[in-house]
Amino acid sequence: MITTIISFDGTTFSPNYEVGFVTASEPRLPGASVQLLERIGAWPAIAALQRKPHRLALVIRIAGTSATRDARRSALFRLFDPEDETPKVLVGSNHDGTSMYVKALCEELRVYGDQQHDTAFVVTLAIDGDVRWRATSSASDVWEITASAQTNVVANAGEDEAYPVITIEPTSARTGGYAYRCWVPVVWRSENAGAGYPFVMTLDTETLVTAGKMQADGDDLRVLSDGTTALRWLVDINTADTLIWTQQNFAGAPSLTLKTAIAATGDIASIEFNEAAGAALLPESGILLIDDEAFVYTARDLTDVAVTGITRAAKGTSLEIHAADETVHWIQHDIYIVYGNATATSGPDLSAYQPAFELDLSDNDTWVYEQFGSGNNARAGRWISWNSLTLSGSSGCYTAEKRTLATPYTAIGAWREDGGAFGSGWYLDHPCGIVNAAWADGWARAPDKDQFVFRLRYWVRGASWWSEQLFWFGGTTPLTADATWQAWSEAAAASDWAAADSLALILYAYNGDFEAGTVTVSLNSNETPIVAVNSEQGNYALGCTLTNETTGEAITVEFVMDLDSELEIDSVARTVTWLEDDSGQFQVLALSSVRRHWLRLLPGNNTLRFDDVGTGEVTVTLDWEARYY
Repeated sequence: MITTIISFDGTTFSPNYEVGFVTASEPRLPGASVQLLERIGAWPAIAALQRKPHRLALVIRIAGTSATRDARRSALFRLFDPEDETPKVLVGSNHDGTSMYVKALCEELRVYGDQQHDTAFVVTLAIDGDVRWRATSSASDVWEITASAQTNVVANAGEDEAYPVITIEPTSARTGGYAYRCWVPVVWRSENAGAGYPFVMTLDTETLVTAGKMQADGDDLRVLSDGTTALRWLVDINTADTLIWTQQNFAGAPSLTLKTAIAATGDIASIEFNEAAGAALLPESGILLIDDEAFVYTARDLTDVAVTGITRAAKGTSLEIHAADETVHWIQHDIYIVYGNATATSGPDLSAYQPAFELDLSDNDTWVYEQFGSGNNARAGRWISWNSLTLSGSSGCYTAEKRTLATPYTAIGAWREDGGAFGSGWYLDHPCGIVNAAWADGWARAPDKDQFVFRLRYWVRGASWWSEQLFWFGGTTPLTADATWQAWSEAAAASDWAAADSLALILYAYNGDFEAGTVTVSLNSNETPIVAVNSEQGNYALGCTLTNETTGEAITVEFVMDLDSELEIDSVARTVTWLEDDSGQFQVLALSSVRRHWLRLLPGNNTLRFDDVGTGEVTVTLDWEARYY
């Protein structure tokens, strides 16, 4: 328990001032308010515990002669200024001489006792955050680990539990795991958001297999997005041009350009933008790409229209020179391709979630459809029926050749038998815009070949209604006989199109059927994502569990990182940071149970255990502040 007050905001009290606690305001456990839930037929039960503000009151007497008191009085008022909104450090010591502190803000400074003798004052302080007194010097424990399942005893000298900052640094290669990785910056360029948007990466896996770096079947090839495993589908594994499809959610891209040029060498404090509106759309921390250089930033300054806390040449990229007004891209997801694990298996079957279009025939600018969706509605890029999938009633949509139903959908078809005023059909939404579509393997029929309305619709961005291209109407129809199925195809002319966010094929008004079995959709290449697979990097696939066997609590960390780099887990601030580039990696941490604190150190000895199969050498450092009543 605190017996002596030493300083406030770095100003030592002795010998100019004598300081003590106001009677009945000595250090104590803070109060709490119990919230009770009243019940019918039973006594109230405790529903919650609400913590109350915690305050300390100090008596401060000015020491010295009358010649020095005025100056010391003025200094006291400057020190305890209630208008200063920044919490300050109050330092004290206990009977053993251990220095400790709390953070506090001055609420009031007033004369104590006789107003005619203003040499004694009462200061009321409100405690900020943790109400426990913490040691002014941090404790530390460095643990050199050489194998999984090793343990270490950590001694907490405080009176209460402590919350460590844990740093994990692998220093030698592990056995097994994913030995290699390539960073993949994906530049999302559309102002529209893309939910579950599919895109493709290309990698020469043949060379990797030949070099013994990858399994021939690609079972060890994984895509990590923001530290977690993403869906992926492989086409032509063990070839020079393997296609790796995955999908991700994207927010609309902000428009950003450099205000000030960046030199080819040296650190920079900030990156300034010309566009305040674009800067406001950036997250508080993240990744930017300028030319081919990646920058990680840790803070955003909307006043100066800039980001700060800059790490240059991040993610394995190189320093470059960047001119003023150069385009700045926000990299929304930290994506890696990882491989090099001889024991990895293929994992679950993901075919039910595979994008609807043909992966082997498509790329980031063109989607080729021979299937259009499935009954589970889980496939990205799927077509949506304008009305019900049904073969009964007066109209509807169908999913297989010549008015039949099947899943997956091998055709998009619509039919009508009532001649009503509304249409049947299918549509496709696309956030990057559609500029053309070619239709093939189609069938059509009508009871009256000269009474048939069949239209292509597209919704230009910013428009208030559909634009239309009339395929067939009345005498223009290519049907040569009534009530007879006939093949059709149509290659829409690119010159007739503006970039459209939606595309629809509609059967209008009159009786008949139409369907398409193959559709090639050309996307707006000015807005489709730019995807680049960067050079191979060495890799340490951390997959460890750190357990405090004294409490039974554990944290698990799954993270792909460089050897000799550090991952910091701050259980006080509740942050996870890769110190290589100061990037936030909160998503790599998992707790063994739902609890308030990540990993506690109880007073006294705590036995920690480190589990990570294949560990070579890992250094785990714990830093904490002992806490006292």
